[in-house]
Amino acid sequence: MGSDNLAGGVHDDPRLGEVDLYRLPHTDLSSVRGLIIGGGSDQIFLERNKDLLTEFATSGGRIAVMGHVLTDFLPGLGVWRKLAYTGPKDLAITLGDQHPVWDGVDPVDLSTRKGVTGFYARGYVDKIPEDALVTTRIGRHALPLDYVYPLGQGQVLAHGGNDLTGWANDPNSSSKLTTQLVDWLVQR
Repeated sequence: MGSDNLAGGVHDDPRLGEVDLYRLPHTDLSSVRGLIIGGGSDQIFLERNKDLLTEFATSGGRIAVMGHVLTDFLPGLGVWRKLAYTGPKDLAITLGDQHPVWDGVDPVDLSTRKGVTGFYARGYVDKIPEDALVTTRIGRHALPLDYVYPLGQGQVLAHGGNDLTGWANDPNSSSKLTTQLVDWLVQR
C-alpha cells in the first residue's frame, strides 16, 4: 500500500477497504462511515478536495487524520510544529481527555518503542478548535498532540505523528490503538 491510499495500512479488518486517494472524488462514500487519511497522503490534493471531505464529516462521517498536517484540508485542523527536543522527557506522551481510541493504552508504551523515544510523535499541534478534546500531550510542557473535534454532525480525529494503525502488532497496550480507532470510525 502506498501513501496514495486511504485506509492507513490496516488490511486484516473486514470493516475496512482501501480507496486510492486520487479516486476519492469519484468514489461513492454514501455507505462509508469513516476515513483514515494516512500521514503520507498528498495534502495539496486533499486541500483541493476540502469541500468533499468537509461534506463527508458534516453529514455525520468520521475522519482520522494521521501525520504532520501542514495544509488546511479540513476546517479546524491545527498545524503541526516540530518539537525542539533534547532527550526522552521532551518526547514523553501523557494522556489528556478520555477518548475510546486511547482507552487502556499506557502512555509509557507510546513514549518508548523498542527502547527508543519519538516513534509516536516528535511534534505538537497548535491552533486547534476550542471545543476539541486533547487526548494526548507531548513533552515537559504537555503540548497538544492528538485531538478530536466535532465537525457538523461528524467528528475529526487528528494525530500528529506516525499512523496509529502502525501499532497493531506491538507487544504491549499500544496494540489496542488500531482496533479502537477502527471501532470509533465505524460508530454513528
